[in-house]
Amino acid sequence: MDAGKRTGQVRAKLRDFSTQLAERLKAASGTSSEPLRLAVKIGPRHYLLDMNLAAEIVALPKVVPVPWTQPWYRGLANVRGRLIGVIDLMHFMGGEPSAAGEATQLLVFGEALNVNAALLITRAFGLRNLNELEPLGRGQASAPWESLRYRDMDGTQLTELRLERLVTSERFAMIGA
Repeated sequence: MDAGKRTGQVRAKLRDFSTQLAERLKAASGTSSEPLRLAVKIGPRHYLLDMNLAAEIVALPKVVPVPWTQPWYRGLANVRGRLIGVIDLMHFMGGEPSAAGEATQLLVFGEALNVNAALLITRAFGLRNLNELEPLGRGQASAPWESLRYRDMDGTQLTELRLERLVTSERFAMIGA
């Protein structure tokens, strides 16, 4: 199988998964009083996100670099006719730049955040009910937008990522180099 066909199949699978996840997010946010969070992997870390602050997850489109910006600001991407700023959270937090592989996706911020931006994520792996997770406390959060930590039934440690704190941080607003 050639690489082009394989890439097309991967994108189709990501699109199907994203569509199913979006449907589950809509259904869950409208009917449940349980504290549900979207679980994602960003680089080596696992995060929980408030579903109301995430608009959608899409396969990584072409990202056009923007000159004179911080290295963690990857550039602009066209997502359904909207120009979205693409942020590499791991690089933003002082780590190595995320490698853009076939499974890389964008988590587009919801309108409630009032920012046309998205985070590079390694993958989304579904919804988690906070009542079914073991609380681990605050731990040693490395940033103000990282909140409580939890452990799921598989032993995976997840940290709440507070997107509203991230987008209102002074550093986030300073994309110019």
